Amino acid sequence: MALAAAPPRTVLLLGDSLSSAHRIPVESGWVHRLQDRLTLASATPPVLINASRAGKSMTDALAELPGLLAKHHPDAVILELGGNDAFLGASEMQLHRDLSRLIDLARNAGARVAVLGFEIPPRLDRDHCGARLSAVYRRVAGEKNVVLLPSLMAGVSDHPSLLLDDGVHPTAAAGARVLENAWGTLKPFLLD
Repeated sequence: MALAAAPPRTVLLLGDSLSSAHRIPVESGWVHRLQDRLTLASATPPVLINASRAGKSMTDALAELPGLLAKHHPDAVILELGGNDAFLGASEMQLHRDLSRLIDLARNAGARVAVLGFEIPPRLDRDHCGARLSAVYRRVAGEKNVVLLPSLMAGVSDHPSLLLDDGVHPTAAAGARVLENAWGTLKPFLLD
């Protein structure tokens, strides 16, 4: 649940390849489209700082977040992480601990927090890591009382035509659909 406060002026998005426009033009990625949408939807849109990169894990983010918070002083932090950790075999306890620590770091710096989840497609879920990750998102969001979108890639991951040849990342054409998935959750978080 978002705190009752003025809309954020600066938003830090800390994510992995799903938010870094992996192998597609930056302007086709959902994050660039989000900044465009915010600009159209508000006379004073927040500045979106995208600190996402391919391969980023929550461990990486824990090392980076203090410096990013000190540099940018965001009013809101969006966390789009966990998929790489789950693929690499992180335990439920580790996923829970790291996501909780990221939320606490952001909040201690005065930022509101939203979590964008990733549902691991069944065809890629060799060791049931998807169920662990989904359970952690729900549990931590409830415990920390943060905004949660369970799956940023809903309606995309299960359509091969919307994915790159790796079967995970959205195509340039799918960027608009990924934004639509995020918009319902992020609009009230960022503008209301």
